[in-house]
Amino acid sequence: MARDDTIDLCIIGAGPAGIAAAEEAVALGVRVTLVEANMPGAVSHHGGMLPAHAFAAAAERAHLIRTARDLGLGADEPRINFARINARVRAVIEAAAPTVSTEHLRAGGVRVVKGVARFTGPASIEVNGTTIQARNFLVATGARPVIPAVPGLEAIPYFTPETIFDLTRRPDRLIVVGGGATGLALAQAHLRLGCAVTVIEAVTALGKEDPELAEAALRRLRAEGLDIRENTGIVAMSVAEGDAIAVDLKSGAFEDRLTGSHVLFATGRRPVFDGLDLDKARVRLDGGQPMLRQDGRTSNRRIYVVGDAAGQRGVHAARHGARRAVAAIFGGQAGSDAVMAHVVHTSPAIARVGLTEPQARARYDDRFEIVRVGMDQTEAAQARSEPHGHLKLLVGPAGTIIGASVVGPAAGEIIALLTLAVSRRLRVADLEKLALPLPAFAQSVSLAAADYARTHAPAARPRWRSLLKRLLP
Repeated sequence: MARDDTIDLCIIGAGPAGIAAAEEAVALGVRVTLVEANMPGAVSHHGGMLPAHAFAAAAERAHLIRTARDLGLGADEPRINFARINARVRAVIEAAAPTVSTEHLRAGGVRVVKGVARFTGPASIEVNGTTIQARNFLVATGARPVIPAVPGLEAIPYFTPETIFDLTRRPDRLIVVGGGATGLALAQAHLRLGCAVTVIEAVTALGKEDPELAEAALRRLRAEGLDIRENTGIVAMSVAEGDAIAVDLKSGAFEDRLTGSHVLFATGRRPVFDGLDLDKARVRLDGGQPMLRQDGRTSNRRIYVVGDAAGQRGVHAARHGARRAVAAIFGGQAGSDAVMAHVVHTSPAIARVGLTEPQARARYDDRFEIVRVGMDQTEAAQARSEPHGHLKLLVGPAGTIIGASVVGPAAGEIIALLTLAVSRRLRVADLEKLALPLPAFAQSVSLAAADYARTHAPAARPRWRSLLKRLLP
């Protein structure tokens, strides 16, 4: 076997985390080898975030055409060509491909090796019959969809969030299993593009979100025509007449059979470590998963895990975690862990940052306040005929913003401003001083700050202080 022992950092996986780590390491003058079994960019680029947002953009435009009457325009049913939408999604992927291509990485000083990696020791892996030794390793192998065990599923063709964009013909009736953020976003996009859609959720839809905001979003989704069935389990699946898919459901004592043309499973993801042989690298495992410190380091000080493989959900979190790991490995300034915003890309969207209300109650008991402002109070909502949703600020004992959440139009943009406020420990008074451009949905931030200020006016200074200041030189 050939051997290479000149590498400072070997990265396994060329997704967002792996690429960010490689670029960060090269900027530090580090010799980097990046190993990828498939295409650079991984799922996020080819079958995840990027195509999902391109697909949702087409769905949003179709929705705007249908609702044009809200702005005084004639509204018609949009003519939807699913094949053309699919072609545009592919074109978006291809347009962004150069930024994650092998050629781009190599031009930036990253050595790229295509192949499947497996550890052969605490400081070595094997790829394509070549042993690669490195001083440090970073595992960024991502995650894959979890498919629940359902009787009869083996005979049913189904899709995942990674494969659903392979469809070139519109599904007549789509059944989405999973009412979380991903499942509902994909369900709504297909609904807006003319599909009949039913969502099946075993417990509570958007159960990981603030119930107050989730209820507002679910109310709007149902108003659009999305059939969301909560607290409903799947008993079995089978092929019905005419190649239709039959799904037997049970909700309490109630049983039902649902038929559809296509099934999408959006039931979560799990980290991928298959075939890595981490045990040979002397990495301590728990149920087949490496045990990680907060910074992603394993029990083998040479090996870190980042990105989806480390549970860092979202491209921004994966890239940040990768850069911090590189800094930790090479003695750079890793800094404190960043405040990460979370966004549910439904319409209306849900966005949050900092503490949630239950977390705030656990930490501060009743020594914090909640300030709410409806989006209908903003000039942008009135001008655009989108008076839905609200902003929710959590304010700590000293007037510091400890958490924030938004449901409604532009939630993902508003949360960027609030992420800065939470990460910099700004006070509500700091937001009150902002002169934001109008009309904008971010006006809700200024309105919330003004509402808080009206009930928390600073106490008037005693007159003797003013007199004393005049007398003193």
